Amino acid sequence: MTKTSGYRLVESMDSISEIMRTLRGGRALLGLSQEELAELAGVSRQIVVRIEKGESNVLVEAVEKVRTALEASGVAFIDATREHGPGVAMTRRPSAMDTDAQGFGDG
Repeated sequence: MTKTSGYRLVESMDSISEIMRTLRGGRALLGLSQEELAELAGVSRQIVVRIEKGESNVLVEAVEKVRTALEASGVAFIDATREHGPGVAMTRRPSAMDTDAQGFGDG
């Protein structure tokens, strides 16, 4: 699983529709409304709507703000391969069981 960074999200996607689907998928993973994502990203709800519709007249900086907000909330962007297109996943956070198994727990 490869996480993209910086402007690479925009450059690695083959089309605006891939960017739109990937960012919408990240929002869905988090269970956020467009309004909530816009607030997290520091953009207007209308910008989120335009990105998700795949409109080409959205500034790259706005797309990057949305991407950054999703990544900060635990979304990882996955590059496309020959077997599958680009995707999103939640980053894995260590659970209490994981830390106990590694000797980091209290018990």
